[in-house]
Amino acid sequence: MIEIEFSKPVSVMNSDILSYLEVALMDGLYEPPIALDTLAKALRVNPMHSSAIEFKRNTLAYAVSVNEVLSRRDLKRFIQDYLTFGNGYFQVVRNLFGQVVNIKHLPALYMRRREDLGYSYKPKAYDDDGRINFKRDQVFHLAEYDIAQEIYGMPQHVSGLTSIWLNDDATLFRRQYYRNGSHAGYLLYMNEPKMTEDTEKDIRNKLTAKEGMAFKNLFVNSRGKDSKPPELKPIGQVEAKDSFKDVMNQTTNDVLSLHRVPLELMSVRREGITASLDLSKVDRIFHKNELLPLIDSLCELNEFVGLDVVEANEYEGLESVT
Repeated sequence: MIEIEFSKPVSVMNSDILSYLEVALMDGLYEPPIALDTLAKALRVNPMHSSAIEFKRNTLAYAVSVNEVLSRRDLKRFIQDYLTFGNGYFQVVRNLFGQVVNIKHLPALYMRRREDLGYSYKPKAYDDDGRINFKRDQVFHLAEYDIAQEIYGMPQHVSGLTSIWLNDDATLFRRQYYRNGSHAGYLLYMNEPKMTEDTEKDIRNKLTAKEGMAFKNLFVNSRGKDSKPPELKPIGQVEAKDSFKDVMNQTTNDVLSLHRVPLELMSVRREGITASLDLSKVDRIFHKNELLPLIDSLCELNEFVGLDVVEANEYEGLESVT
């Protein structure tokens, strides 16, 4: 008898990504509640997620004016970090008289809070090579409020990470499905009592999936008394591949709901969804409900440095664009 063991069920209430209890203090530095490289990877695996963040970054950078002490390039990088990680960092450079002469972007992926609540730049996880400890008032930290702790910010899209990964899993499954010859594996059943072990081993080797393939084929020889023709049976329901479209649509809806970015402004057309004809109205609502609150958050930098570094531009409707 051949026993086939299936994986045990996993509770959806115990997600490794979303379940955290505290911000751990390790070697004098607080670790973020969610690994930042996980959030960085999520930006790369879901095109709608990354597109929505990049759209917000570009429109927000266009909607403000900046002082000469801050470059627009550093502003865009800061906004990208803030929308991706829920944390954005600037290094404020002052002269001997305390005047601000430059504001530089600091990559949020490598920034950590110290035990004394100061800030450190730590590019390597396991040693202090390249580490920079900043003094008081050298770092401006804009953090998206998290109800569970006050050390780091938490991005608004954290509740949709499961949908982002599901979208990635569905895409990878579809890719592997085509690479596997448009099937998810087969069970070769035989009832051949005279088959030698070497022959069985040779059949198993030929049925073994190639390197990098996600699906497996199974071979079973029951060694009964009567020989029967081999039976090639699909594993599970091959029709399950048709759910790919439904999964992609649902996860896309989840991601767009998280970012609240109108499809019309992103130049995205989806099957079965009618776009609004009044783009000017959509643009005004997006500017009022999404961009203005973000601009208000950016203006906290002005209070931190005592200088008008970021100012909101007057809104220009689509009708004024030539």
